Amino acid sequence: MANNQYSPERAVAKLRQIDVLLGEEKSIHQACKEAGITAVTYYRWRKEYGGLKADQARRLKELERENRRLKRIVADLSVEKAILKDTLREASKPRAAKEGGVTGHRAPRRLAAPCLPHPQPAPGHTAVSAHPQAR
Repeated sequence: MANNQYSPERAVAKLRQIDVLLGEEKSIHQACKEAGITAVTYYRWRKEYGGLKADQARRLKELERENRRLKRIVADLSVEKAILKDTLREASKPRAAKEGGVTGHRAPRRLAAPCLPHPQPAPGHTAVSAHPQAR
């Protein structure tokens, strides 16, 4: 069975088994071999579960899982909040600023095109009007 497949309760039980074997004057390596784990796993478990009872180790793992889940939720909400702030900031900018104008000033007013007289035909040409009423 791979190390990551041990439940916290089983890991604590293995630690207790190794403690008993160590009390029988066996070396760490011998005790770990009899328990079916490596010395590296023993030291990692001892660091993580040392002094805990099986139910405490299980509760610790549950709390760690819940903590990871809550951290993901907070991160997602933080991203959504930042997006909403940016959207609101863009929506509240004055129109001239959005169009590239100076912030705080009105956009320039568009003036109507001046009324120019119709050009006169050149000498020797007859005027053809585009308007049907002019004929």
